[in-house]
Amino acid sequence: MAYKICQNIDECREQLKVLVDAFGNGYVDYKKGAYSEAQVRIDFLNPLLKSFGWDVDNEARKTQLYREVIQEESIDVEEEDKITKKNPDYTLKQFGQRSLFVEAKKVSINITTEKAPAFQTRRYGWSANLPFSVLTNFEHLVFYDCTVKPELEDLASYNRYKSFCYTDFIDNLEELYSLLSFEAIKSGSLDRIDTGDLKGEESFDSHFLNQIENWRKKLAENVVENNAGLSQDDINFLIQRMINKIIFLRICEDREIEKYETLKSISTYDELKILFVASDKKYNSGLFSFIEDDLVQQITIDDQILIDIFSELYYPVSPYDFSVIDSDILSQIYEQYLGNKIELADDYSVSIVQEPEVVASNGVVPTPKRIVKQIVSETLDKLYAEATFEDSLFFRIADICCGSGTFLLSVFDYIQHYREAYFLAQEEIEDDCLTELSEGQFSLSLSEKHSILTDNIFGVDINPYAVEVTHFSLLLRLIENENAVSIQSFLDSTGQKVLPNLDNNIKCGNSLLDDDYFKFDEDAEDNDELLFKINPFNWGEEFPFLEDTNGFNAIVGNPPYVRIQNFVKYSPEEIEYYRSKHSPYTYSKKDLFDKYYLFIERAINLLCDGGRVGYIVPHKFFIVKGGKKLRAYITSSTSLDRIIHFGVTQLFPNRSTYTAIVVFVKAEKENLDFSRIDNLAPNDIFQTAPVITYLNANFDAAPWVFVSENADKLFKRIISKGTLPLKAVAEIPVGLQTSADPIYIFTPTKEDDTHFYFSKGDTEYKVEKGICKPSLYDVSFNGFDTVSANGQMIFPYTIAGDSATVISEADFENDYPDCWAYLNLFKGKLEKRSINGKDPKWYQYGRSQSLTKFHNTDKIVFPVLSQGPSYVIDETNFQFTGGGNGPYYSITSDSNYSIYYIAGLLTHPVLEAMVKSRASEFRGEYYSHGKQFIENLPIKEIDFTDKDQKNAHNEIVKNVKSIIKAKESLNGIKVYAKQRIIQRKINRLYNNLFNQIDALYGFTQDDIDCIIGDNLFAAPIES
Repeated sequence: MAYKICQNIDECREQLKVLVDAFGNGYVDYKKGAYSEAQVRIDFLNPLLKSFGWDVDNEARKTQLYREVIQEESIDVEEEDKITKKNPDYTLKQFGQRSLFVEAKKVSINITTEKAPAFQTRRYGWSANLPFSVLTNFEHLVFYDCTVKPELEDLASYNRYKSFCYTDFIDNLEELYSLLSFEAIKSGSLDRIDTGDLKGEESFDSHFLNQIENWRKKLAENVVENNAGLSQDDINFLIQRMINKIIFLRICEDREIEKYETLKSISTYDELKILFVASDKKYNSGLFSFIEDDLVQQITIDDQILIDIFSELYYPVSPYDFSVIDSDILSQIYEQYLGNKIELADDYSVSIVQEPEVVASNGVVPTPKRIVKQIVSETLDKLYAEATFEDSLFFRIADICCGSGTFLLSVFDYIQHYREAYFLAQEEIEDDCLTELSEGQFSLSLSEKHSILTDNIFGVDINPYAVEVTHFSLLLRLIENENAVSIQSFLDSTGQKVLPNLDNNIKCGNSLLDDDYFKFDEDAEDNDELLFKINPFNWGEEFPFLEDTNGFNAIVGNPPYVRIQNFVKYSPEEIEYYRSKHSPYTYSKKDLFDKYYLFIERAINLLCDGGRVGYIVPHKFFIVKGGKKLRAYITSSTSLDRIIHFGVTQLFPNRSTYTAIVVFVKAEKENLDFSRIDNLAPNDIFQTAPVITYLNANFDAAPWVFVSENADKLFKRIISKGTLPLKAVAEIPVGLQTSADPIYIFTPTKEDDTHFYFSKGDTEYKVEKGICKPSLYDVSFNGFDTVSANGQMIFPYTIAGDSATVISEADFENDYPDCWAYLNLFKGKLEKRSINGKDPKWYQYGRSQSLTKFHNTDKIVFPVLSQGPSYVIDETNFQFTGGGNGPYYSITSDSNYSIYYIAGLLTHPVLEAMVKSRASEFRGEYYSHGKQFIENLPIKEIDFTDKDQKNAHNEIVKNVKSIIKAKESLNGIKVYAKQRIIQRKINRLYNNLFNQIDALYGFTQDDIDCIIGDNLFAAPIES
């Protein structure tokens, strides 16, 4: 029977029943040892996978990278007197990414009880960082959770997630289909599984990172002990290069390029050096070069250290299978590795410490592989689609902050796939372009892969160790799908070394700085320590071809996100240059900017005509005031081509970073394609997400707002017809900024005529009432609630008119001795604050804004972060704190416009939608109501000499007051039936209010509909 690739569960059921019946009929014969694994695969496992929708035989004729199923030939190796397979039998892939390993055994093996097959299956999955792997002989099909490090002594049942007997396949098909089918896995089914207690505490990447960090420390301690006079930099470089060599050779062994256990046979450091020399003759590339590694030949290392490290790389001590560890995983491990360094103390003791900048940013977080791949695809698809094959051979693609090379690995994959597809489409397959891996399976030849690395891929990083790792990662990728035979064939036919030298492609330097820095600091040339730190990089000198090409064809990456505060702290020499007249960047002395702003500008500047930049960056710059100059530069220098906005979806573990993929093209382009993705679970989300098309002509220095066409027309209509910006009719002052709220603000536990009493920790304090003001602190509320002060704030100022003066030390100590004594207990902390003003007192607030704004003034108060309009009215003169991100802001009005009128308008869904459409987003569906997002909201202008308009104003004021009164009444009612009556009253009042505002602005039901829910951002899918 010819088995087909099933497209749905019904087809699967029909075909699977035939297979189950056939297996049952011949069960006795199949259980005999003579029925081999190869026969099981042909007769049952290949059809089984087809039944679940997998293209086992590559009927779609996809290139090697994008094949859905990679089948491995049986390669037997001996481990502890047992014969086991070298590679997983099936690798199931989607969109070029591994999804699942399926390991096959013959039917005579009892896979439900034997330890070895289970260990092998889990070892594959764990080493490849996959959550699950499958073990099957068709009689049984077992899913293993691979998040736990496998151990030899583990029972076959350990970390078994699900097990199915062939007799139960049909009865349990829905569950089995959700785990194994192409369709279900594409929808993200495996990612949604909660395995509960099975989950491991240490993934492969965490375990391997800890292991190489341990090797780094052991080697460093031994090198320091046996070799005097080495600097900290010498040791760091030496140890990293040595670990790179060891890992490279060990991977070559499992890929059958080197003889298995070559490293394990090494017993002395002299033998290891001989191996390195032999490897240099074979591989070249600089990885094993002793011209650069002269120290390796000169130093002494104890033999036992090496023997211990090598033993950890092999079965049974090692849980790894290096044949399935790909370069992307190692690259991401190294990304974190690069955040640490070897540090020598004065007594020559060794420790591994994080770089200060890494500590400040809470550690290194690699870009997820899936995101990297999408950025590369979005950037390169159009570039290659619009070029001839011959032109594409000369494309130069760069990552100018390449780190461990993650993006460049994806670029290499992209170009390899492009070339494979091109060569496979030709009438005759050329031997020097493609290599036949097995019947019908082809991969790009080693010669072609050489040319990709040397002609098409370029990178720069300021960290010399990162440059080394990028070399290492790319060279590992080069030898994927190669073996001893293919490599020997390459050596014989070309006379070249196996690995190309990438010194002219991947370079060390500061992508943002060149020799113009010396115009800013003429003495820098004589300061070697400064030069080592800033590492100026001249693009034209380092990459001479740029003079002919006028730039790169594409630049991809994830530039560093470094806030201005950390930038100033860790790179003061650079920040002053970037703000100087000598800087090529568009930022001034007063501008607040993030480091990624500079990388965007530099990348655009390095593009040739028609070139493309693809980055993932925080999307905050789309809308904040600080991003205005960057938005202006981008839209004046390039056209926006593609934006994928992730909203509040977190792409980076243990981070609160709100990001978007952005692609710019250095050419005139009419339209921008925009998508918003809030759920990354489906594997095909990038292929199916709706695309909204916007005109590039609508984007400039103003905030980039992405709303539906109808919402955009509505907002423009409102602004153009009889309205004033909120800032024209009211003031929007920030709250008081003490810079030490827990010290200045307290909740009294009791009071008397002269003092408040309160506790902090186990200590009780008292302060005079005369120096305190009622305060709102850490209170949540809803719109039109009645809110009262819940605390007291020490206020060390006197107010006269519109000015506030700090109380002198003498008056403070004399008039308020208890408060003076209390603050003196915290004087050390208070003195460490940044305090504005001339000759500041240690006890005054950190900032002087708004000190008089709330003195005998009615005001609107609202939280900066909220899920909707939460405006309340205060007529009691309480104080509150607040800054750019809150917790509170206020609105005051000295004009004829009542704060009740303003609060009523701001509560309307249309004006709130205007806030939501252009505000910074946060998790939990919160978004910012900061000043910059509300100050231009359109307030309907009132002619107070016009009776009708004045009445409309007053009716809104009256309605808002009625809502406030009704909500206050509701809070005092305990009987549910009465609560319902008052709630209905509140609902009617809100409806009346919104109807009044609808009439004032001329809103229609269609206007309301276009901003409700997803309609605010939604639009039809563009083909």
